[in-house]
Amino acid sequence: MAWVIDAHTGRVIYQGPTDLSTQTGHLGVEQLGEYAVAGKMNQGIYGIGDTANTTWFVPGDGHVVHDSGTTDIPPPPFATQDTGSADRMVVFSLVDGKVVQPQLDANVRPFRAVVYPGGFAVEVTSDKVAATPDAVLFFDTDGKLLGKDEASGFLETSSQVLPITSSRSKAVVYSPQGYPLADITGFNEGLSVLLGTRLFVNLSHSNAKDEWHPYDLDTGAKGPMCQADMYYFVGSDGTTAVFTSDRPALGETTHGVDIATCTDRWSFTTKPGAYRKVWRINTTLVQLSDDGTELMSLVAPN
Repeated sequence: MAWVIDAHTGRVIYQGPTDLSTQTGHLGVEQLGEYAVAGKMNQGIYGIGDTANTTWFVPGDGHVVHDSGTTDIPPPPFATQDTGSADRMVVFSLVDGKVVQPQLDANVRPFRAVVYPGGFAVEVTSDKVAATPDAVLFFDTDGKLLGKDEASGFLETSSQVLPITSSRSKAVVYSPQGYPLADITGFNEGLSVLLGTRLFVNLSHSNAKDEWHPYDLDTGAKGPMCQADMYYFVGSDGTTAVFTSDRPALGETTHGVDIATCTDRWSFTTKPGAYRKVWRINTTLVQLSDDGTELMSLVAPN
């Protein structure tokens, strides 16, 4: 059984049988921004209709590559999956499943692709047998080439905010057009949060402590260490960023961090065993009630 809910009104527009599932190997549902898709292992990705039915289909390994939403920028209406063929990844629309074909020269071989607002990037090599890329190409949403740079590492699939390449704890952050914005030494894969024009990066490789540093993307300058807990980003209003930690045995803690000073403005913790959870769908904050019976959207007070 499935419920399909209108995200703007909260009205249940369908309640009934479905082939969708949350179990591995079945048509597992994933939320990608304001879209939901279903993936089936070694088959591909399906779109989902208003009656919890499958619609469009893109063949592949059935696993969508996407980040955890570490920015307030609406995620792109595109995604990637591994095709299992020589062209390792395919870029496709989450609206209708249309595949975006990048403009590639005949003498280059593509590797991974990463989408972000405004376009996508593709690792390529001109060597027929090389296992590493020698360049990164940057494209708009129609597959038109915008820029090119020599590869300083592999594209970070965990970052779909801005293109990032990394190798041996060193990383380069690019603009959507392929202009280098910042060089990062000590980069920890998958741990970065974009707040305004500053990218906060955790330079600690230990789970026991945080060493977040902001990088000004206008200048490339590295800022002083910020010791706030920034692992699970929910959203921000430009001055305060909201983060949460999910520890069922102790209760979920939500706290607001002053972006300028990296200090907590406020925090609260649910009682152990409560179902309450706060997350973001596209740019809307959503909360599940303590008893797990109600979903509500969170808005600014009047």
